[in-house]
Amino acid sequence: MKKKESSYLTIINDLSEDIGISKEETKSLVDVALSSADPRDVNYQQLKEEITTFLVINIFFLICKL
Repeated sequence: MKKKESSYLTIINDLSEDIGISKEETKSLVDVALSSADPRDVNYQQLKEEITTFLVINIFFLICKL
């Protein structure tokens, strides 16, 4: 349990730094992503990559719409 909790906090800190948004906003993003999954079965590194990819795709989409 401690490892998962540590991974959860690590992904929030890492994404916050990588994306440049507050930790509170990042926590909301991670919580939404985890809401449809069993936290015991989550690969936190993969989750981080998926959230980053999702955000990059959406930012690219927004830029293309300008």
